[in-house]
Amino acid sequence: MSRPKKHKTEHKTESKSETKPEPKILIVPVMQENYFVLHDGTVIKDYRELAANLATMSDDAFSYHVNNDKNDFATWIHDIFKEEELAADIRKCRSKVEMEALLYKWLFFRLEKLHA
Repeated sequence: MSRPKKHKTEHKTESKSETKPEPKILIVPVMQENYFVLHDGTVIKDYRELAANLATMSDDAFSYHVNNDKNDFATWIHDIFKEEELAADIRKCRSKVEMEALLYKWLFFRLEKLHA
């Protein structure tokens, strides 16, 4: 009588030093209920649109969403897109021009990674 053979099983464990893979698209699309709606009613679907809207956004609209007490754009980017590093950098921005430049720079480097 022969004994059943024991099957060697391999368990793959993730190393803490492994980083999550970069998405294969520039920006992950989100559902309509996660769009950002400015207090003036303007709808922004992603942070690429946020960058484009900053150039024409009124100072009142910007200061409504970004002030000493809050940064709604950073919170949105963190909570909806799960982009913690970008959100932390956006949280430090205090002007439309600074935020716009940071977003375009981030998008440029993200695009470069996709085409590398």
